[in-house]
Amino acid sequence: MKKVLSIVLALAMCLSLAACAQNPKESTEPSDSVKPTEEAGIYTPGTYTATARGHEDGVQVTVTVDANSITDVTLDVSKETESIGGAAADKLKSQIMDAQSAEIDGVSGATETSNAVKMALQDCLNQAMGVSSDEKTPVADGTYSGTAPSFGLTSQMTCEVTFEGGKMTDIQVTEESDSATGEWFASAQELFIPRVLESQSLAVDAITGATTSSNGIRNCVAAAIDAAGGDSSQWYTEIPKKTDTVKLEGYDVIVVGMGGSGVLSYCAAAEQGATVFGIEAAGKIGGDSVCTYGPMAINSQYLKDLYNNGEDYINADDVYNTWMEYVGSDEKADVIHEAVYNSGSALDYYVDNFGFEFEGMGLLGSFVVPEWTKLWCVYSADDDNTSWNILGPNKTFQFTRALETANAMNEKNEYMTELTATSLIFDDDGKVIGVNAQYYDGTTYEIYGKTVILATGGFLGNDDMMNEYLGSTVSTIGDTVNDGTGIQMGISAGGATYMMGTLPMVHISQVPHLIRTDDLTADQKAILTALALTTDQKMITTEGNVWGNENQSGTEDEGITVEIVYAPDYMYYVVYSQEDIDNIRTNGLTEAQANATSQFLSQGGTLPAAGTPVEDIDQILQVGEEYQNVIKADSIADLAAAIGCDESNLTEALGGVDTTYYAVICDSYAYATVGGLDVDVNMNVLREDGTPIENLFAVGQDSEGVCNADGKAYTPWGGQAQSWTFVSGQIAGTQAAAVAAAAE
Repeated sequence: MKKVLSIVLALAMCLSLAACAQNPKESTEPSDSVKPTEEAGIYTPGTYTATARGHEDGVQVTVTVDANSITDVTLDVSKETESIGGAAADKLKSQIMDAQSAEIDGVSGATETSNAVKMALQDCLNQAMGVSSDEKTPVADGTYSGTAPSFGLTSQMTCEVTFEGGKMTDIQVTEESDSATGEWFASAQELFIPRVLESQSLAVDAITGATTSSNGIRNCVAAAIDAAGGDSSQWYTEIPKKTDTVKLEGYDVIVVGMGGSGVLSYCAAAEQGATVFGIEAAGKIGGDSVCTYGPMAINSQYLKDLYNNGEDYINADDVYNTWMEYVGSDEKADVIHEAVYNSGSALDYYVDNFGFEFEGMGLLGSFVVPEWTKLWCVYSADDDNTSWNILGPNKTFQFTRALETANAMNEKNEYMTELTATSLIFDDDGKVIGVNAQYYDGTTYEIYGKTVILATGGFLGNDDMMNEYLGSTVSTIGDTVNDGTGIQMGISAGGATYMMGTLPMVHISQVPHLIRTDDLTADQKAILTALALTTDQKMITTEGNVWGNENQSGTEDEGITVEIVYAPDYMYYVVYSQEDIDNIRTNGLTEAQANATSQFLSQGGTLPAAGTPVEDIDQILQVGEEYQNVIKADSIADLAAAIGCDESNLTEALGGVDTTYYAVICDSYAYATVGGLDVDVNMNVLREDGTPIENLFAVGQDSEGVCNADGKAYTPWGGQAQSWTFVSGQIAGTQAAAVAAAAE
């Protein structure tokens, strides 16, 4: 099988090995013609350390060598995604010790971590050989192509890189499906590529919010360097960071996070006459609001006039009463009242003042109440209505247009992307007076203002917080910039949290590690997905119990579309015996399996008709196992050990039959978390005693816990989370501007 995971560095490693064939005491210049003697050795014995960028920055490799071999290696991948990069560490270490070089296959499904380990390892070996990191193998003039997996679901990325005079002069992305998967790719293309060309280095930081796309481009360029005769491991020249500090003063409102709720808060504050500064860690605005179809909007006048002859189209009282019954408490009745009855008027406000546009009613019905056929609406696409991706119409342009309108209201209004908020600034009395932040180039910013609005999108991207509050991490649909910064800032100011145990916002299931390489065809990937999503096979929880309708806590009454959110750890295993697999090979998929597809996360393949033999089922399962989507075990005991569950539970669940089993993992994919800071009806952050922190506000996923209940899926009507960005954003922006004006 083609080893796609080694595509970036295969040639580079060969060249590096050739460079090893010398005595470092005699020469520091690598030469293919000088062969080491057993006595002289290849390396200068010792321990060497180097770092490289994986999915995140800071994959560290420490290697100990004697004169001729690697005797030990330590990998620190603690900053990588635990279920992907973290799980690959032991396999990578074993490969290194076996290969005695950086020419390793890597681990399927952990491309970025594997490549980072190879790079850092080769750096260590170069140090041990006395090879200068400043020397580069010449590249030939011309245009060369490189291909690597990226964020796209249906194809790998290909870039063409032009070299002239030993330098990169142009990088063009010639094939990608990243832009069909979401709107984040644009920032990688617009920001990352120019920085690589300017610095002539692959050590450029990935663009926050577009990390996977940035690393896809990086790996394509590395492959092109190798194809041009160069050694891509030599193109990681460190880019120094700045140490400057910039102080910005005199703002009425500082908005931390420029996703949907942050943009809408910014606009409302500006419309009230406040001077506003916006902080966004990602390379683009919009956050995870760009991966929604649209907001719930109850009896919006704009929508009534366009699509319902000016008449109400839903009973708001019914929605409110259903909502209150669902949360089971009137503790936040006033806030939920705002969420329901102002959802339409908030949308109208942004249509009238900031040019937002939406498509008609009835395009998306309620998930749970069939009568609510006109509950929510869809963002309008661009003028020719062609800019759509799997998550709906491209809509960043609408948020950008709104910000341009807001900035025109006061020349001091400004927002910055790639600026990451790090902490609040307090005066001697403990009052919030600003925000500390750091720009991508290392510059520190101190931004001072009278009020602060926290809009950082919840904590889905923070594994520690996910484990603390929800007991497990979960796969994600969008970006993971939403790392709990806003909630932690609110807590640092004395703020309380609310309903942090509300289950994550899950609508989609798939295998946990999407195969973005060509190790399987699209049709084969579709079959693997079907094996995970079918409803006619035995499903087993992480505790070893049967998962089924009788286990789905209350979901029959609530009508949740994806019951997996109630499973332990938000996942389960679909278990096949060897007999089941033999039957699929000979007799094909069942009707249920042949119709099991993933909403939004399809990888472009077509499932065979039920009854069509699947002769390549063994290959599909083998690759699925390599990518940690399938567990193969020769007995119930082995399967229990692999799952980490009680063997007696699993024995009972599987009927005690010992055979070879294949457990295909079905994982949940979340848009966001829901629990957040406790807020009142003005969106002020509340202290533990219920009193408001007058000049601190929280919106969007940093505060939506007030509309929900611990232990339940977030209120499941449809579009209400995106609606909350409009309602909370309008309220917070207006209130923050008023507090700032009163402080003058």
